[in-house]
Amino acid sequence: MTGKTWNNLRADLNAFFVWCEKPPRKWIVNNPVRDVEKFEVPQGIPEILSAEKVKALFAFLETYRGNPRKPLEPGCLVPYFALATFAGLRPAINGGEITRIAKLKNQERIIDLQAGVIRITPALAKTRDVRQIMIQPCLRAWLTRYPIARFPIIPPNASNLLVQVRRRFAIGHDALRHEFVSMHVAKFRSMGDTALQAGNSEAIIKKHYLNLVSPEEANVFWQIMPGHEWQQSASSSRANDDSRCGPSIAGG
Repeated sequence: MTGKTWNNLRADLNAFFVWCEKPPRKWIVNNPVRDVEKFEVPQGIPEILSAEKVKALFAFLETYRGNPRKPLEPGCLVPYFALATFAGLRPAINGGEITRIAKLKNQERIIDLQAGVIRITPALAKTRDVRQIMIQPCLRAWLTRYPIARFPIIPPNASNLLVQVRRRFAIGHDALRHEFVSMHVAKFRSMGDTALQAGNSEAIIKKHYLNLVSPEEANVFWQIMPGHEWQQSASSSRANDDSRCGPSIAGG
């Protein structure tokens, strides 16, 4: 277990026990996590995925059904990963922006496909600030193909399913958010706009994300669209064409 993973787990447990301490609950007197060691984690180059790996991830997600014994609909995790990857929403299952949105009854007011914007309110944001994220064409395509009204942002047994997918593709906790920030500033070349949409400062964008990927790589990233259904249709069409052509060729 890395120091960062330890710190993330410690933070989750600490938040739970702080909640247990507060009135009217007062279920515990002392928070057992408060004195647990927290590691110093050096700030290196943010972990990101190549555009090709993101393509592979979403191709897998379009067919992924979770636990084979209790399978969900194919694409069950697409909205979660699309919002983390193409909108940079903070992905933590416990208290992350994605989870907070998933708990709302009026999710369409936050993720507004008609207006083309995701509205992060202070109640949703880690920083308690207001921000708006523009819905890029690729994100619109994914959320149209896999609408959150049909595919919940946080499906049943999400924690275990996410662990499986993250392990399969070696995706760290914040890698997809890093992906969004890096690809956004590479494509649109505005540290100010990227900072506003990501909920960071321009100084952070410049220090950690500027020129982390090339504009060409970013162009590929922002063109990743749903493809499984089209690919199936195209393959079926080609197979039908071959079957129709077979007898006539043989007969000729």
